[in-house]
Amino acid sequence: MQMMTIREIARHSGWPEGRIRRLVAARRLRHVKLDGLLLLPANAVDEFVQANMVEPDLEFGSQPSPKSRGLLL
Repeated sequence: MQMMTIREIARHSGWPEGRIRRLVAARRLRHVKLDGLLLLPANAVDEFVQANMVEPDLEFGSQPSPKSRGLLL
């Protein structure tokens, strides 16, 4: 498993370092602390996004477009 620093994760993901630090502090991103150095798995942000992804509820609100249902107009 490849481990990265917060700065490396920020560059890799495009997320600000501050957001990553807040998520680490809230224990919402997997990490390990070794001698004061915080290391995260390279896929930590991807795991977080996947675990927190909200899928649309098509039964309420807007109806799916005919195209997304496979219908042609």
